[in-house]
Amino acid sequence: MEKDLFQPIKTYFEGFGYLCDGEVGDIDLYMEKGDESIAVELKQTLDFKSVQQAALRQKLTDIVYIGIFKPKDLYRRSFQDKIYILKRLGIGLIVVSKRSKSIEIVSEPIVSELSTFQRRNKGKKAALSTEFKRRKTKSNTGGVHGTKLITSYREDALLVLDALLELGGEATTRQIRALSGVEKTTPILYQNHYGWFASTGTSGHYQVAEPGLMAVEEFEEAIRMLKTNKYPKAPAEG
Repeated sequence: MEKDLFQPIKTYFEGFGYLCDGEVGDIDLYMEKGDESIAVELKQTLDFKSVQQAALRQKLTDIVYIGIFKPKDLYRRSFQDKIYILKRLGIGLIVVSKRSKSIEIVSEPIVSELSTFQRRNKGKKAALSTEFKRRKTKSNTGGVHGTKLITSYREDALLVLDALLELGGEATTRQIRALSGVEKTTPILYQNHYGWFASTGTSGHYQVAEPGLMAVEEFEEAIRMLKTNKYPKAPAEG
């Protein structure tokens, strides 16, 4: 219950000299110390509604926290993403242990600049841009789930598959690379991520597997675009 969060958090802040009370202007826990005012919204879970309510409290008080019982997934990526939102909004997070009722300030109510997170994710940002630029067909539909994406890797694999078929369905890695123009032909064939290829038993010699024949039909339009270069061109650099 949310009310079970009230006393542990109240006692914690009273230890720092705050004068506290509940349900002041609909604020679950309101406190003051000198000229400083703090609001704590007590919630069962950290969801959009709780974040929205806490953000509205920022209009009325100097500092705002959300108080919840310590979740099992506190250190998982999904929950850390929620904390990121709180940091960007300058909303603090307090977690209370259900067993011991001990208090932990997980996130301070300080606005974290976006540039801080952008610096930490420079590698991911670069990888995102690289993947976008390497994709030739740009044929995916956003917001669709459960469909096979045309990634740059899949585009290369399709070119390798098509080249292998043009070579009669069986050829050497060198022959396939020369016809497809795909630099990473060898790892694509060896890793066989989609199950489209099969080794003939001779080193560096591959043939088309049954799933590969099905893929040719499934991705017929993508292959056509790749072979005829009828896809959006990347803007020239510089």
